[in-house]
Amino acid sequence: MLASDSKAISQFINRSLANEDIVLKSRGEQQYSFCYVADAVSGILTVLTRGMCGEAYNISDERSNIRLKDLAQMVAEIRGNQVVFEVPDENEAKGYSKATKALLDNTKLRRLGWQPHYELATGLKRTVDILTAIKQEESS
Repeated sequence: MLASDSKAISQFINRSLANEDIVLKSRGEQQYSFCYVADAVSGILTVLTRGMCGEAYNISDERSNIRLKDLAQMVAEIRGNQVVFEVPDENEAKGYSKATKALLDNTKLRRLGWQPHYELATGLKRTVDILTAIKQEESS
């Protein structure tokens, strides 16, 4: 399903779908902006129809700014999994992202009249439900 995607959210969802605990290799204090795919598509369409040529626009939902450990917990709760912390010591942590904050400002996009409609919890649940149904179909 999402096997080739190395992003944390995809790994969390994959482990959840496999009925495995979600393993964090950090304390999970990193902060990220997320946006449900339907809102992202509407953001792209808004930029295409109302945006200025050559300008950059961030598509994000400030309500969905979240710490990594809280995102992991949210995904785990959908299917009753647990979040497990396996924080490596400094010498073992080589190769892991050092990013601590990747929050996007969507002010320019909002000025075009765009607004998100799906809260993070709703979008995650919808995504997990759809992938669960696909997984069940593939198994039959």
